[in-house]
Amino acid sequence: MNDELKDIVYSDLFRYTGNARRFKNIYRTYVDELRSSPEFSYISALRRTRYYYDQISRYDGWRHKYYQVLFAMHNFWLDRLSRKYHIQIPYDTNIGKGFYLAHFGRVIIHPKSVIGHNVNVSTGVVIGTQFRGKRKGSPTIGNYVWIGANAIIVGNINIGNNVLIAPGTYVNFDVPDGSIVIGNPGLIRRSPGATLNYINNTILFDEYNVRSDGVKQW
Repeated sequence: MNDELKDIVYSDLFRYTGNARRFKNIYRTYVDELRSSPEFSYISALRRTRYYYDQISRYDGWRHKYYQVLFAMHNFWLDRLSRKYHIQIPYDTNIGKGFYLAHFGRVIIHPKSVIGHNVNVSTGVVIGTQFRGKRKGSPTIGNYVWIGANAIIVGNINIGNNVLIAPGTYVNFDVPDGSIVIGNPGLIRRSPGATLNYINNTILFDEYNVRSDGVKQW
C-alpha cells in the first residue's frame, strides 16, 4: 500500500485495535485483524476498491489500464465478501476515516449516503434513500456518530456531530449536534455527551497521517 491508501486503511484499523497493538507491529496487526474480523476485512476491501476506482480517472495509458485491472479484481473480492457477510456498502459510498462496523451481521448503506469520521455502525442498520416526499434523497451523517442495532435512517436528512441513535430507532428527520435519538417514531433528546464512552479509539481526522513505516504523525 502507498501512503495515501495506508492513511485511510490504518485509520480504520486504529478504531479496532487502538495504540497497544497498532504500534507493536502495524502490518502484522493489520493481517491479524483481516483474519479475525469479518467486519474489518470488509472495510479494508471497500477502501482498496474505492481507492483503485478513484485512480482510474487520474491517469492515461498503461496506468489507466493497470488501475482498471486492480479495481476489477478488488471489486470482485468486495462482491464476494458482501455475499458472504451480508454487508451491502457499495465502494462509491462516501465514508470518512475511522469507520467501525461494531458487530457481524447485515448492514445496508445506500451509495448516495455521506458518512463522516469516527462513525460506529451496528448490525441490522439500514441507511437508505427515500424516494417520495419532501425528504427525497439520502442521509448525510456527521462525525462521532454511534448507530445502534436495527436502526433505520432514511431520506434527505442531516445527522449532526456527536449523535447517538439508539437501537431500533427510525430516523427520517434532521438531528442536531449533541443529541440522542430514541424510539419509533424517533424522539430527540439533547445531550452534550451523547457518544461519550460509546465511540472508542477515535482518530483526529484532520491531522491523521502515516509514514511508509506505519508510524502515526500528529
